[in-house]
Amino acid sequence: MVRMQDIDAASVDAWLAARAPLHTAQDAQHTGVALIEESGADEGAVVEAARAWQREWYDAGYAELGAADAAVVRSVAANYRLPDLRPLLIGLHILGPALREHGTAALQRRYLTPILRGEILACQLFSEPEAGSDLAGVRAKAVRVPGGWSVSGQKVWTSNAHFADVAELLVRTDSASSRHAGLSMFVMHMDAPGVDVRPLRQMTGGAAFNEVFLNDVFVPEENLIGEEGTGWRVAMTSLSGERAALGGEFEAVPPQLVEKLAAMALRRGRSEDPLVWGCLADAAVADFAHRAVVEHGAADPQLAGAAASVTKLMVTDLLEVVTSAVLEIGDAEVLLERGASIDAQWSEFILGKPGVAIAGGANEIQKNVIAERHLGLPKG
Repeated sequence: MVRMQDIDAASVDAWLAARAPLHTAQDAQHTGVALIEESGADEGAVVEAARAWQREWYDAGYAELGAADAAVVRSVAANYRLPDLRPLLIGLHILGPALREHGTAALQRRYLTPILRGEILACQLFSEPEAGSDLAGVRAKAVRVPGGWSVSGQKVWTSNAHFADVAELLVRTDSASSRHAGLSMFVMHMDAPGVDVRPLRQMTGGAAFNEVFLNDVFVPEENLIGEEGTGWRVAMTSLSGERAALGGEFEAVPPQLVEKLAAMALRRGRSEDPLVWGCLADAAVADFAHRAVVEHGAADPQLAGAAASVTKLMVTDLLEVVTSAVLEIGDAEVLLERGASIDAQWSEFILGKPGVAIAGGANEIQKNVIAERHLGLPKG
């Protein structure tokens, strides 16, 4: 439930000032540019810091706000260096919306508050090895057993599966149906017998994605989200939440991105080069346009759905512009950088970019969503 509050920027600023440092000009010299799907040796500490911060955030009343109040809070919070909250994204903005819109009152009571307080972290078991972006091609099956369902199958490209407490699981419950029909959605506990999580090493060197094998995993009847056979509708709610989050509160674009590009140019003696100035200008324009659309969509709930898809497209375009700038400033040799240096992180940024482009639906899918759902154009 959304807490109805009259949020003012000054009170939010005072609360944050007591708990977090402000961003400074030096941040661009020393902070990283990791994208949304990165992992590292300190991942456990990152996860615990996110949990702790979210608990304080909820207790202060900032975790359940309407669109206008949330926009005020987000604008003020952008001035502060907060913990990395990406481990919370799937629970707050993918599973959470599905439970609010489709879950029973009992499911909402059991999971929503723990998710909002950071006590339960989630992953998303949608994609499968032979389906790609085609969610309607789901083959993982759930068959009825006493008290619930037995699930078997394989999921892949699952972020957070290695530390998630629960999963939002899309499976086929009617094997006689095909495509969008016969799909159902469940909340599944990741520590249930029969769940096997295996990390997938990425070309960045990290392993934020996983493949998940499900071998006769029992899921209780009461963990069904919505009605049996309505999993596609539930999935669309979750994907809309994911697109909105990636374009807004949990955006894939690291903060101070243009400043970090400028700092890289300064380190490499390219700060007076007109070609570099042009690249920085392109990045600044793309960044400004993306953030303007985010704020416009946040201020008008009627535009939220369309804005989510538009901003996801803009994020992808922005990352392409930034990649071009990095390669102009650092040349192709930046891709060879390894270790903990800032330039090595730019290498990981470029190599991790394809994962962000696919998250929430590839560009082609976003364009179809905009055309068909928001512009009312006929299906191709």
